[in-house]
Amino acid sequence: MARTRKPTTELLLPSISVWQSWTGEDGDNGALRSEFTSTGARFSRDAQRRVLALPASHFWVLPAWLKGGQEHLRSMALLHLERMSVKCGEGEDSVQVCSIQEKDDAHLTRILALKDLPAPLDDLDRLPDEVTLHALCYPLVANSLTIFRELDRLVVAITSGSQLIYCTPLSASRLDEHALSELNNICLQLGFQRVLGRLESIVLWVEDGDLAQIQRVTGLPAWRSEAPPPTLPEKGTSRLMPDDLRIERSKQDSRSRTRFIALTVGSVLAACIAVIATLTALALQERNKLRSEVVALMPRASRVAEHRRMWNEAAPAVDPTTWPQQMLLHCMESEASKESTITHWEWTPDLMSITARMPSVTLALQYQQDLSANESLAHFTWTSKMGDIAADNSTTFEMKGERGE
Repeated sequence: MARTRKPTTELLLPSISVWQSWTGEDGDNGALRSEFTSTGARFSRDAQRRVLALPASHFWVLPAWLKGGQEHLRSMALLHLERMSVKCGEGEDSVQVCSIQEKDDAHLTRILALKDLPAPLDDLDRLPDEVTLHALCYPLVANSLTIFRELDRLVVAITSGSQLIYCTPLSASRLDEHALSELNNICLQLGFQRVLGRLESIVLWVEDGDLAQIQRVTGLPAWRSEAPPPTLPEKGTSRLMPDDLRIERSKQDSRSRTRFIALTVGSVLAACIAVIATLTALALQERNKLRSEVVALMPRASRVAEHRRMWNEAAPAVDPTTWPQQMLLHCMESEASKESTITHWEWTPDLMSITARMPSVTLALQYQQDLSANESLAHFTWTSKMGDIAADNSTTFEMKGERGE
């Protein structure tokens, strides 16, 4: 079965005089990648997870016995910091509390609080995923006092068992009698607070310092060794984050959201434009196709129009219902027509005109009534006009019929 590869982590930490970049897998020893200046460093582009280890000068690392349950340790720790006049934030990104030992309903805790100092990063485009204390990146000797350098400054770290409980930079620049006196004062104060366990040795990761003098002044055996390679912290071991980095991350998230919204709106607009362009192209293609079909049909359409005109002209001659003789026969179907003398008759498909003379006015009116009631001529709307009446009661009349819609 293939082994799952852990994500690559990059760790920036302060070495003896400069900042260094170490890479590796979480929980394993790191491999030195590069070195920077003493003022700052930057993360690489290819790291999957980034951890920034700040020097001891950026932290308050204080031990304290706190009473109460595990769920109340944080509140008690904040009260302890307030009593000691330590100014820091109250959120989980400013203060971290770790229980080292439990005894008689009390907990020996390590309080880790960030100071209000800017993060030493030369490039804020790539921010750390986690921030931790530099001393926590090493396997410190149990129940010992370890002295090492961070950016040319002496630092002391004290352990209770295998856990770090105290860490602070020393004011002395060299491990001389002033530095040893400061170490004795630190141990004395921690002893008064009953947070310092039994120390077994002093470990030196520095080149300076007289081992015999150190043992004589402190009363503890001292030995010198090389600093081990740092251990890359496991994911989620720290929630600390300096204010400037937190604010910068918030700005980057806001810019990322703005870019995402802009890209989304741009993509939607581009999609709409593409759809409109596609529909327009299809409409133009259909229009051009119809135009081509119309152009192809134009000769046939003109021939159809000519055929229709010719048919309309020939229709009266070939349609039995519209022959002029048939129309005349319809006009002569009335009994009164037998007494009439038609002096003028004119017919077109849309108009008929009849002028006739009747022996009497009564027959003339009867003829007009019969012609209007003739079903074969029902598509005509008739108007009539009576002429002069002669002495013998004969009369001349005129009827016009117009074809209705």
